[in-house]
Amino acid sequence: MFKNRSKQIITIAALVTALTLLVAVLAYLNAGDLDRKKTLEEDAEFVLRYGEKEHRVSREAIVDLGTVEFSTVMRTSSTAPTHVTFTGVELWKILERYEIPIQADSMVDVKALDGYVSVFDGEEVLERDSVYLTIAMNGEPLQTKSEGGQGPFYLVLRNTEFAQRWVKFVEEIFVQ
Repeated sequence: MFKNRSKQIITIAALVTALTLLVAVLAYLNAGDLDRKKTLEEDAEFVLRYGEKEHRVSREAIVDLGTVEFSTVMRTSSTAPTHVTFTGVELWKILERYEIPIQADSMVDVKALDGYVSVFDGEEVLERDSVYLTIAMNGEPLQTKSEGGQGPFYLVLRNTEFAQRWVKFVEEIFVQ
């Protein structure tokens, strides 16, 4: 009986050790490059990628494209519908500025600093007055995550019923 108990303890210890290592590896892989993420947030930049091309896009570059204000209703699972006004630029204009081709069958992955990813097809992005990269809400610049905000960039789908595909804390936009 003592021998069986000893085997059980060794088996449990081995499983706990293996699970601890697995959690550590997964946490490392999920974290990505934390210094890069911190720098992007602090510098109010995001990465725009297409194939081998990579651009770091600043808040100033977005402003230079000619921001517009638009109103929409923000509906989430945890809040009542709220009328908000955003300031931003349509995503297709940003892609055009950086000479990134997009067609109806393209895929656009938008990744957030916290790991959230939302995917859009080219048809959605090309639709006018639809997909915006925003820098302000209700007349106030978007604050960083560390400041308790939703920015410095927030991707908004203006004409959707719910906000679950919107992306706070945009870190990277990858066009395929």
